[in-house]
Amino acid sequence: MKFSVVSSLSITAALMGLSLCNASSLRGKEDDTAAHHRILQNKVGRFLKADIQYENKQARGPEVILSIELEDGIFEVENTGDNGRWAKDLESGIDSIEIGQGATKSGGKINMGGTPPVPRGRNVSDRNLVEEEDSQARSPEQQRMLDELHRQLAVGNKSVLAVRVVHDGSTPSAALGRLDPSYSLAQLAIDVFDEGNTNLVTQYRRCSHDKLNFGRAGTRETNNPTRVTSIANGVVEVKVSTDCSGTCDGVMRNDVNVALQNAFGVSSPNQLADYVMQCHPPGSFGGIAYAYINYWLSIYNDNWCRYTSTQLHEVGHNLGLAHSGEGTAQYADQSGFMGYSYSQFNQQMCFNNAKNWQLGWFSGEVASIGLNDNFIGNLKGQVNYGNGDTTSKVVVKVDDPNSQEAFYVGFNHGISHNINTAEGKNQVTVQTYTGSGYSQSTLLSKMGSGGTFTGVLGSSTVTVTVGTINLTTGLAPVEITYGSVSPPPTPAPTV
Repeated sequence: MKFSVVSSLSITAALMGLSLCNASSLRGKEDDTAAHHRILQNKVGRFLKADIQYENKQARGPEVILSIELEDGIFEVENTGDNGRWAKDLESGIDSIEIGQGATKSGGKINMGGTPPVPRGRNVSDRNLVEEEDSQARSPEQQRMLDELHRQLAVGNKSVLAVRVVHDGSTPSAALGRLDPSYSLAQLAIDVFDEGNTNLVTQYRRCSHDKLNFGRAGTRETNNPTRVTSIANGVVEVKVSTDCSGTCDGVMRNDVNVALQNAFGVSSPNQLADYVMQCHPPGSFGGIAYAYINYWLSIYNDNWCRYTSTQLHEVGHNLGLAHSGEGTAQYADQSGFMGYSYSQFNQQMCFNNAKNWQLGWFSGEVASIGLNDNFIGNLKGQVNYGNGDTTSKVVVKVDDPNSQEAFYVGFNHGISHNINTAEGKNQVTVQTYTGSGYSQSTLLSKMGSGGTFTGVLGSSTVTVTVGTINLTTGLAPVEITYGSVSPPPTPAPTV
């Protein structure tokens, strides 16, 4: 069977899911009395993971939230007795987990009583892709098709709905003024969609070289104009009554989803658009933004919904991208958007070498070498993809035959739509990345003309030597060697 028979609709349904999140909270105050301390029977649901960004590179709360999506919402899973190790090999949006009998559900959380959830297969429509009874048992062919399924999320035409969330003034916390949005609905439409700006729409199109094209959600009339405006220009405004006297993003998020459902007669907001950005007012949570991995929903704190880097970073999580780190800091590779986010408008940069390979946008202009092999040639920046020079490569992958780890080498050319890259500009960079799904990449080296990198991959040495970088031609000559490479034979003497 060829994977191409899987439609984009089934891919979206398989990896992102259509069920509505009705009653959950990532953290902070809970007030769901109907579900207070309810004892659960055995429940199977979709595993979801959210990564949370914080301002000034300082975490002031959890950086990862592990959750389950049940028929009545998304619930944070806590007190599993193993510090989250149960989720180590699970993929958000794809794997299912089972909550055992006797766990208690209170508000937006499920207390496991010291027993971790149990993996229970994968939510993929094609049963040939995975083993139902063992979510980790996959043949190489199944893994290849699952990798292709991930890449399908990062190509094609996708719609986006940006939601401006305001408070209706019905609770005392609204009087504090802390819930007033800092921008208008019209400004939000400009910041996310306008062709004259650098934003989610224009920058994903440029970075992917037209492989991934986001557009505005379609126009729709509301059934409840007092609480939800009609959808126009890709944006909508929703009034909520969420009591925000404490952290309330989880409750607010689900209040917004229910309001959208009721106003437009749908069972899930992602029936209105492929991706939904909820732009919360200031003070609803401590981070700047978060997103569910391999899913359709991202959440932003006030103006962070408007900044280019936050938009691309969080939707990158929706597409299956993990963070880009350096050293021990998981956000510190600033050569691309999966590192730190910046409170800046119109920032023009893209993604690092490992992410470029994972996204699959540059086919025909990448190369791979294995053990006891080398690459001698030119690298070119991803900004020059498709310029007719197919001998120069955007990324060279150095592949360890005995593990899933690889090095990724590329030239971070800082021009055009990558002119604002914040690290390694106009240098050759090397990242390491393990696997092909959601896994952090790490920046290992950045080199100018004459630079050299030496690292160990598996049990063999990788050496990268950079020649003279020519910024006029946009080419960086390199020699990449993995293991032992025999010199070419001496030609026979001519007579």
